[in-house]
Amino acid sequence: MGLIENVNTIISLVFTVENILMTFLGVLGGIIIGALPGLTGTMAVALLVPFTFGMDSTSAISMLLGVYCGSTYGGSIAAILVKIPGTAAAIMTTCDGYPMAQRGEAGRAIGISTVASTIGGILSIFVLLFAAPQLAKIAIDFGSPEYFALAVFGLSVIASVSDGSLIKGLMSAVIGILISLIGFDGITGTPRFTFGFDQLNGGIAFIPLMIGLYGMSELLSQVGTITEKRPAIQIISHILPSLKDIKRILKTTLKGTGIGVLIGALPGAGATIAAILSYSEAKRSSKIPESFGTGIPEGIAAPESANNAVTGGALIPMLTLGIPGDGVTAILIGAFMLHNLTPGPLLITQQPTLIGSLFVTLLIANIFMLIIGLFGARVFAKLISMSPTILVPILFVFSFIGSYAVNLNLLDIKVVLVLGLMGFVLQKLEFPIGPVVLGFILGPIAEVHLRQALMLSQLDVSILFSTTITKIIWILTIISLFSKQMIRLINVIINKTKLENTSLNNS
Repeated sequence: MGLIENVNTIISLVFTVENILMTFLGVLGGIIIGALPGLTGTMAVALLVPFTFGMDSTSAISMLLGVYCGSTYGGSIAAILVKIPGTAAAIMTTCDGYPMAQRGEAGRAIGISTVASTIGGILSIFVLLFAAPQLAKIAIDFGSPEYFALAVFGLSVIASVSDGSLIKGLMSAVIGILISLIGFDGITGTPRFTFGFDQLNGGIAFIPLMIGLYGMSELLSQVGTITEKRPAIQIISHILPSLKDIKRILKTTLKGTGIGVLIGALPGAGATIAAILSYSEAKRSSKIPESFGTGIPEGIAAPESANNAVTGGALIPMLTLGIPGDGVTAILIGAFMLHNLTPGPLLITQQPTLIGSLFVTLLIANIFMLIIGLFGARVFAKLISMSPTILVPILFVFSFIGSYAVNLNLLDIKVVLVLGLMGFVLQKLEFPIGPVVLGFILGPIAEVHLRQALMLSQLDVSILFSTTITKIIWILTIISLFSKQMIRLINVIINKTKLENTSLNNS
């Protein structure tokens, strides 16, 4: 990949005052957003992308990556202090973080969370550094059949790991695909589904779609609680973790990091699933499983190391295949394209300096996260008690300004409003938003490559299953679609066997 040969160029590119400042501000802003209940990192990145339009590409990506890392960690602060996860990825952190805070050890809990998050984030960067080039070498030989199969696999994983039913997940993905069909045909170039509006010939813009579905819908859901006050926060002290605590959580942290990287590399899986699996595994393998939920360091380290390790893992499919690993990387794809950078194998092979600078920026962001997290915890704790009456109106204005700023098009503001209402309704009906956005991204990839493959084979569908890679991807697709059902069936069989054995023993 040429990282060693370009190390001097990478250092000179990253270590400028502007890039370091942007990374710092991104991490700081991300932690604040993540710590505020109801505001997500995905929403923060979506709102900030338009404001990077006039920036240098390296500085823009540096800031957004800082927000990504900071917001993932920031959710743990509210989870520990007030038992309200700042982000969905911090759900499991409440199990042991809040009981520890109730014992007067809030500072200790935040310190453990910060260290575990930093270790998970940094180690995931090194996995990304070595895994991405190898995967890119394989992906560079992909043809239309492979890309179509990969896009379908991405959609299947997104739908199957979504909260709620598989059907709702698939329906959300279909909604995203239908939205992506608006505008010029990817093969013929003729407009379609524009309903007579010439302004829609170019399709729905990515940034307004992101802001509408993630930003506006979240803000609309916050309106009902706008008069509520945040709970009072206790005094925080002794934040810096002891060597004894670090030694105690090290094994759990390393295991959580491995789980986080693997889950992050699966398109659509995300940090929440990684945190849940890591916590479950830590409890399963513990000598004192009954202590989980009572406020122990391992119960904080497991989910926090995993959800922060997802940041590096999720960038692997994004950078190498152009397939988003989670909601934030879906938005990052849009940010890359906004700055004339197309994620995929060619980006890694043709622009090694840029990719190298990205790795270094992620490393710097995690170091900033450690410093800011340990020394700014008391300030963030005060911010959690800030009233939504102040925050929500400001973010509404940011949403409209951001959507208009990129293309200077009033239609984009209308798109934000319409998709914001749609996202709000979908959430009320318990339809996941993630598959909609990722369907919007993966839908055109699937459509274009399907049509190209069929044109090459003269409508012979066997071309879609003609190579070993496509066969493997289709098998993985089937497994991902029916994995939940398989697990349920196995559990039913196990429970039935246990009942039969119990009845036999009683008789």
